[in-house]
Amino acid sequence: MARKALLGNKVRRLRRDHDLTQVDLARRLGISASYLNLIEHNQRPLTLPLLLKLAENFDVDLQAFSHDGEARLRADMAELLGDPLFRELDLAQEDLNEIVSLSPALCRATVTLYRAYRGAREDLQALGERLSDTAFLSTSTHELRTLLTTIRSFSEILQDHEDLDPDRRRRFTSILVGESERLSAVVNRMLEFAAEEGSAGAGGEPSPAEAVSDFLQTHDNYFPSLEEAAATLAEEADLPAVTGSRELIALLADRFGEAVSIVTEPPEAEATEPAGGLTLWAGAPESAWRFRIAKRLGHLAAANCVDALLESEPLVGEETAALGRGVLANYFAGALLMPYDAFLEAARALRYDIGLLQQRFGASFEQVCHRLTTLRRLGARGVPFHFLRVDIAGNLSKRFSASGLPIPRYGGACPRWNAHAAFLAPGQIRSQVSRLPDDSTYFDIACAVTKTGGGHHAPKSYFAIDLGCEISYAAELVYSDGMDLDNPAAMMPVGVTCRLCARDDCRQRAQAPILPSLQNA
Repeated sequence: MARKALLGNKVRRLRRDHDLTQVDLARRLGISASYLNLIEHNQRPLTLPLLLKLAENFDVDLQAFSHDGEARLRADMAELLGDPLFRELDLAQEDLNEIVSLSPALCRATVTLYRAYRGAREDLQALGERLSDTAFLSTSTHELRTLLTTIRSFSEILQDHEDLDPDRRRRFTSILVGESERLSAVVNRMLEFAAEEGSAGAGGEPSPAEAVSDFLQTHDNYFPSLEEAAATLAEEADLPAVTGSRELIALLADRFGEAVSIVTEPPEAEATEPAGGLTLWAGAPESAWRFRIAKRLGHLAAANCVDALLESEPLVGEETAALGRGVLANYFAGALLMPYDAFLEAARALRYDIGLLQQRFGASFEQVCHRLTTLRRLGARGVPFHFLRVDIAGNLSKRFSASGLPIPRYGGACPRWNAHAAFLAPGQIRSQVSRLPDDSTYFDIACAVTKTGGGHHAPKSYFAIDLGCEISYAAELVYSDGMDLDNPAAMMPVGVTCRLCARDDCRQRAQAPILPSLQNA
């Protein structure tokens, strides 16, 4: 019945768009005005013959009457209504379908307004995070006061004791000169800091990493053209379901004439766009080999797609554009090694068991988690995940959120987040239910991984990979088995950052809320 109701609303809207009365439209369709009235009020179905007459009379695409034609708008509205801001509303799916069909323009305006609200809220969060970094100002202020006190004290000594012997006077004068130079340096540092903050607040460009993260968020971390390019290359090269590094090396040589060199010493950090052939370290795992070769294929086989994406939303600056190019090549690599339909089917069948997905597709933990965040195709979507990568210092080197979780832009995330605790048990997957101060609740898993660059003396990198979703999706993940997802006592109370968190009973709070209103929230 819901589909028929939708069509009635569309017929009424079509009639009004053409400035026709019910009598006029009924005459064109060869039915009575009373029967048309019943159709428009969802009391009678719109039959196929009548649908064809509408298409013939008004030269409209039948897709305009398709239930799927408004799927994206319904999804946007569903996401909007899922915000805690609308917690008190009790809308059924049929109500949402009816609203979208009856007034799509109003719904689009509502979505636009909501996005503006979310943007303003995130800007406020980002500003709060920037203002929360007071370590520099605190240190500089203390140093400034100390220097001023010293200069004043010695100046008073010179002024009040005219009978000082020459040696002491020279020594005190030398101290004054030295302290004055230090004072000048501190003032200059503070002025530079103020200028940087002012330019940032006046609309300064974000860092390359921030700009690329925003680019991915804008596209919902889904790029159909890259998916298609990867599928086309796999089909043309007749790649097997799980492609090994040997097949990929042969493809790179046959299609693009590039050779791969194997070295026994760990190479330097990978360039954003390798040139002159690819160098692989013999000690790297097979998953790393496959991904690096696939990424190089992305630079070569999907260059036009990448250029088109970067031109559609320019990433300002050479460094930012180069980083964006590398990220899109990474996306292509994931799409090539873990084809969309096969990967989504496997993810659902295995209930998002990352270990089993690693085995099936020959990928690393991080690669599988990345790929899971890209399953956003309309009509074939996976669980909407958030993803973040944190180092042992708490810096967020990667972030994306389709779940709605607010992720700090500049690091300094809540110490109660699961990602931090993952470092306590490297290699083990930890599950956690987290509740924010606004009562929004998320389920996530985290695992600490180690990346080595070679032998015993080579430095290692340590990261925690965190993948999560809104709590209503948790049952779809194997990791939630046996957990009492509805028990408030089992939920970890978390915040975003200390300066934006209203929890005044947190023993791990490092700073007070930046806004006084948060203290009593």
